[in-house]
Amino acid sequence: MPVSSALSTALSGIRTTQQQLGVTSANVANAKTAGYSRQTVTTSAQVSNSRIYGVEANQVTREINLLVQKQWRTSQAASAYADTRVTALSALDNYWGAPNSTSSLNSVYSDFTKTLQKLATTPSDSATQGSAVSAAQTMVTRLNQLSGDVQSLRQEAESNISNAVSRVNSLLSTIADLDKQVVAVGAGGTNSTSALQDKRDAAVDELSEYMDIHVTDQPGGAIAISLTDGTQLYDDVPVTLSFDQQGVVDASRSYSTDDSKRSLGTVRISAGPGSGVDLFKSGAIRSGKIAAYKELRDETLVDAQAQLDTIAATLSKATSTRQAAGTVFTGGSATGYKLDATGFTEGNTIKVDYTDAAGTKQSITFVGYDPATSSAPGNGFTPDPNDTVAGIDINGDIGAQIAAKLNTATGTTDFSADPTVSGSVKMYPSTAAAGHGFITGVNAEISASEQSGYQAYPLFVDGATGKAYTGLTNGSDSVNGLAARIAVNPKVVADPSLTVKYSSTTLSGDGTRPQAILDALDSRVYSYSSSIGIGSSTTPFKGTFEGLLSQVVNTQGALVEDAQNVSDGQKVVTSNLKERYDNSRSVDLDTELMSLLQLQSSYQANARVLSVAQELMDTLMNTFR
Repeated sequence: MPVSSALSTALSGIRTTQQQLGVTSANVANAKTAGYSRQTVTTSAQVSNSRIYGVEANQVTREINLLVQKQWRTSQAASAYADTRVTALSALDNYWGAPNSTSSLNSVYSDFTKTLQKLATTPSDSATQGSAVSAAQTMVTRLNQLSGDVQSLRQEAESNISNAVSRVNSLLSTIADLDKQVVAVGAGGTNSTSALQDKRDAAVDELSEYMDIHVTDQPGGAIAISLTDGTQLYDDVPVTLSFDQQGVVDASRSYSTDDSKRSLGTVRISAGPGSGVDLFKSGAIRSGKIAAYKELRDETLVDAQAQLDTIAATLSKATSTRQAAGTVFTGGSATGYKLDATGFTEGNTIKVDYTDAAGTKQSITFVGYDPATSSAPGNGFTPDPNDTVAGIDINGDIGAQIAAKLNTATGTTDFSADPTVSGSVKMYPSTAAAGHGFITGVNAEISASEQSGYQAYPLFVDGATGKAYTGLTNGSDSVNGLAARIAVNPKVVADPSLTVKYSSTTLSGDGTRPQAILDALDSRVYSYSSSIGIGSSTTPFKGTFEGLLSQVVNTQGALVEDAQNVSDGQKVVTSNLKERYDNSRSVDLDTELMSLLQLQSSYQANARVLSVAQELMDTLMNTFR
């Protein structure tokens, strides 16, 4: 090898070693820098015409496990989703209060029933009457507060979605800028893009907290980002997301895929590829913080509000409606059922059990409504999956309407009515010859006023209407948001003696009314709609009012516990993947120091080659002097 070639080769070795030293020193300096990936540089021989004439450093690359990175990002989205849910649900659980807390709904209800028990034994005591009213006011105040707390959490979720969308747009813009720099710098061939890639990865990592993303490598070092359903977020051009945040969130506001019915915000792609796509409507966002916020706003917290509203509705109906059972009577040659229908109004029900001509047992629940303001309610009005719902005009002859609908249902003319007794309903027959239909039972829930002679009375009313809840108000079910509106009847507040007096002639020592209210709350069994997240449409939850309270509290507790367990489990998975991810790109100082020793030896060796070549050149030059 000519001396000049030796000089050239040794110089390339020194240059390459210097580059390697630069990379190693950067690793040592950034050993504790968050988000820094260990860099390496390999070498390759410089070859020309089958001759090696030196060495050169290749492009600097990062040491990183891309498969683990992908798994960690997926797990981070799931972890952020779980953490967001458990944070909100824990706050909701704190609002409900511990079972032994004096502010818990169970404790407040227990205090209310204790005052009713005392009132039942000492009904003439005006102080006890006032205490009963005060305890009732405490009960509704607690319901009002809890409803406000639930809506506050929904409002927070709405605001958090807006903030998250703004942050996602900022991250996508940052990623796009860095991605272009990576491509531009990398186009030089030997220039290192590792630092830019680390910055880009940090932005992508944060993006994975907000939504479930999929990252694809592109030519030239670029990347493309999409949601896991394939919706494109970035591929050379980033999309821009928008969120039409609404005003104050209350129980009346809800999300719908039908924009004409939607009163809460939705996330859309407002610019870039896929412009106009509604990501909530398409279900594209499946994990991460945004998915959790949406689920809390539109499902979990809606169920919590529905449970509170059902508690308020049951509290109002239990105290304001009397249960009236039909009694058998004989009129002429026919036997039937007679029912006191005094006070029957919109939303009240009369359930008729009958056997049709074929011997099949059937049930129809007749619901009072006013055709002038609404249409007849459908089968969804009651939670009972086995009955048929039929509307009856509260302004017409109730008995005649029931008989006509029974005849229609059975395809017979077996049923008729006798409206001769004012305020009552008579229905024929209760028995009939084989091959004919007959009634087997009649039960009703009918509203009562403060002093109508019945023990039931409107102790709790809807603050918006001043009336007790019946299930229908001007043709609509007003249960939504009732927990926020429920109040103690102002008439009872003004005259606490109404807690005892059910007629103008009620004796001062008559404890029938407070005892009847206690029985209605603690003994009467109700069926509850599966829309509250308890039970199902085929097997609805049944229980007393106290049983409903306990079930709701237990459901909330179980929900928080399950969410916490999911969050804890996901944290373990994410933490393990994060450790593997960090380890795959971390700097080990021992390894770097060993590399420095090797580079030092290489540098010295190349320097020695230069020194020998210099000596040879000096010898050669001296020969010609």
